[in-house]
Amino acid sequence: MIPRICYILNCVTRKMSSAVQIDGSLGEGGGQVLRIALCLSALYKIPLKINNIRAGRPKPGLAAQHLKGVELLKNMCNAEVQGDYIGSTALEFKPKQLNSDKRNKFFIDTGTAGCICLLAQVALPCALFFPQRVTLILKGGTNVPMGPHIEYLTEVLRPLLNKFGANFDFNVVSRGYYPKGGGEVHLHIEPVHSLKAVTLTNPGIPRDIVGWAYVAGVVHIREAYKMADDAKSVLTEGLNKHNISLPSINIEAYKEDKTVAVGNGSGINIVCATTTGCVFGGSGLGSGRQEQISPGTQAAKEILDTILAGSCVDDHAQDQLIILIALAKGLSKIKLGSKKLTCHTETAIKVAELMLKDFNLRFKLCENKDKDSISYTLECEGCGYENKNI
Repeated sequence: MIPRICYILNCVTRKMSSAVQIDGSLGEGGGQVLRIALCLSALYKIPLKINNIRAGRPKPGLAAQHLKGVELLKNMCNAEVQGDYIGSTALEFKPKQLNSDKRNKFFIDTGTAGCICLLAQVALPCALFFPQRVTLILKGGTNVPMGPHIEYLTEVLRPLLNKFGANFDFNVVSRGYYPKGGGEVHLHIEPVHSLKAVTLTNPGIPRDIVGWAYVAGVVHIREAYKMADDAKSVLTEGLNKHNISLPSINIEAYKEDKTVAVGNGSGINIVCATTTGCVFGGSGLGSGRQEQISPGTQAAKEILDTILAGSCVDDHAQDQLIILIALAKGLSKIKLGSKKLTCHTETAIKVAELMLKDFNLRFKLCENKDKDSISYTLECEGCGYENKNI
């Protein structure tokens, strides 16, 4: 008779030999389905088939940025890939051993203004489980539409990653804006044995708010000052209106040096740190046209929305933490306050649960009633992925 633990391991091995099939139209039907599925495929060596890639987008299929993400993970786990071309709506990904060729540096250039931070999303969780420090050299857009700004990655997601017991260093060599791109960022990721579960259930109160309003190229410096002033006004008025103690607010306005900025651009990034160590981000991007809402107002409203909801994370962090929670060892709890799950978060959860169904991964949204208010907490017992090399 086979001992029970051996029996379980044999069952898992048999199940992993067959490909998991993912419908790319799942949830919001964007590139996030691809990124999370590929990352978990590479880590767990799960063969993967994705159909209807980016079916929810005006131009379905793989764009340059998504294709480069596939290429990056292919190199990191020596995968066999079919369907890796621009416009492809179906992909087969058969990973092998992570870091089988002992590389510790990976270079990817989108050749466009493709979002560098979205490339980081697909590669960073895998890089954490290499046997040695990994350097990612990523070229594309640092501050572009439809993706996180580089400041969000370094000033919001990095502190959140620290709470899981992981870290990376970075160097922004140059900045790139839409449509030229040309930005370059180096990420240096330290390996971990495993990720710790996190408990973020007390949002605290705002301790300080900092921000950076920038212009580049031919955009006049007055645009940076306007974004900074708009943001300060909205934050001050909003916090005072709800009787929340006003923290220090310091938003720097500046013009990017021509030697580190490619093309013309403008935008603003704001970060709020609270008394309990929570970190929220807000971003706005200038379009060169008359915006319906100014970038400064947009960024400030994102910060205020999180504070007033009593949430421990902002909307943009919600979905990006799902893969870390799934990989962590132990029970994670994150208070969302009056916020519910965003569509992107729901999609991320569905993909993670499908990829790790053999590990019984399950996320739970708990409803908490307090007098006349309702708040929500997201919970999950992670799979406890381990780096066997350290």
